[in-house]
Amino acid sequence: MMAGRVNHQVGKIARLDEGSGACFISFTRLTPNWTKFGVRRVKLIKQAPDPVRSPIPRPGNSGMLMAGTRRAGWFFQFILLLIGFIHLSCTVRTPAEQKATTVPPILQQSWSKYVDRFIQRDGRVIDHKAGGISTSEGQAYAMLRAVWMGDRSTFDKTYEWGVNNLNSKIRSDSLWAWKWGKDDKGNWRVLDSAFATDADQDVALALILAWKAWNDSRYLTQAQIVMTDLWNIGSIQVGGRRYLLAGDTLCTADTCRLNPSYAAPYAYRIFARFDTARDWNDLVDTSYFLLESASKLTTTRLPPDWLILHLDDGRLSSGDAKDNSFSYDAFRVFWRVALDRILFNDARATRYLNDSTDWLIREWKTKKKLPAVISARGENVSKYESLEMLAGLAPALGFLSQDVAEAMYKRIDSRYSGGLWAETDSYYIQNWVWFGTALRNSYIAPFERVRY
Repeated sequence: MMAGRVNHQVGKIARLDEGSGACFISFTRLTPNWTKFGVRRVKLIKQAPDPVRSPIPRPGNSGMLMAGTRRAGWFFQFILLLIGFIHLSCTVRTPAEQKATTVPPILQQSWSKYVDRFIQRDGRVIDHKAGGISTSEGQAYAMLRAVWMGDRSTFDKTYEWGVNNLNSKIRSDSLWAWKWGKDDKGNWRVLDSAFATDADQDVALALILAWKAWNDSRYLTQAQIVMTDLWNIGSIQVGGRRYLLAGDTLCTADTCRLNPSYAAPYAYRIFARFDTARDWNDLVDTSYFLLESASKLTTTRLPPDWLILHLDDGRLSSGDAKDNSFSYDAFRVFWRVALDRILFNDARATRYLNDSTDWLIREWKTKKKLPAVISARGENVSKYESLEMLAGLAPALGFLSQDVAEAMYKRIDSRYSGGLWAETDSYYIQNWVWFGTALRNSYIAPFERVRY
């Protein structure tokens, strides 16, 4: 986005510079105090992060600040007019920030194929690679994609299947059991009634998007019920911070296992608009605190798949070697932070991406690939690559290293055929490559409708 600054140094000539997505204005022949023009000192700032490792604006430096004005007169009016002109005529956006207004064909084609391949007529989403089970995550992903594509029929049936099979007569709240499938006796039923908050928050978010898309208040009512339970049952207050739990079976008397990739600050900002009884912005703050803390626990500065929260003092620590790896869970952190940056332009999102991606960029530039599992010390734990990881990382890296992001997209494109990517039985690959492709194509229209 545009960054404009008034530089009140003496002796500069007025200029307009659009390089690197920024506009700078300097003024000439002014006395050091500007008292000649009735203004002792004026400081005007309008900042947003530069797409390539820009300095992070300090809190309070965004927007327009005016200090020490005195009898501004015609000169101050001229400054305001000039700033207004810059705002209108000098907006420079990165590709990820240039919002698409129509559905890109690849999203439509791949969604249609996904519906045919993975969603039964009754709305059950099938994980073919895991023995035909269904999960709350899978149902929630389908709901998000359906409202993203304006497919109300699929949205309704995947939501109804989730309510009827993962919640009704199974849990006493509105959250969903995470796993459903065939038991040892051949009966199809819930196999694990514990909730997984990443799915439940996606359900609530999808319902809000559906309410806005189709103007049906029943969706919003259900979203508010889920948000209430998500807050009351799916989060915990520790050490003055509100943390999102991963589930209801992952805490002991002393600790809780947390999953950094569940942190979705963009969702909590939207929740705050429609559930004013709870301070969802507290979860936004904790999300960034948790992510920054997690990255400090690894040599690579990549977030681990899992963390340990100590309930006595709020301390965060590493788990075992497997939990501390960056792999199938943790890559989602970067997609979520990228979306928060695009939608809400939080400086913390830019700072986090700047601070946590150096290892990834160096590794790709050196080896032209990334392992699917990376240890906390940067060791290659797997001998294969994860296409879904590339799709989750590339939108974030597009702000920092366009050449690396484009190389990843090229790799992803090479694995696309007939509406599906790579392993045609993997619902996880299909979903996360689709989500990454949506950001690549800057198609986030449903979120634009509810962010303010």
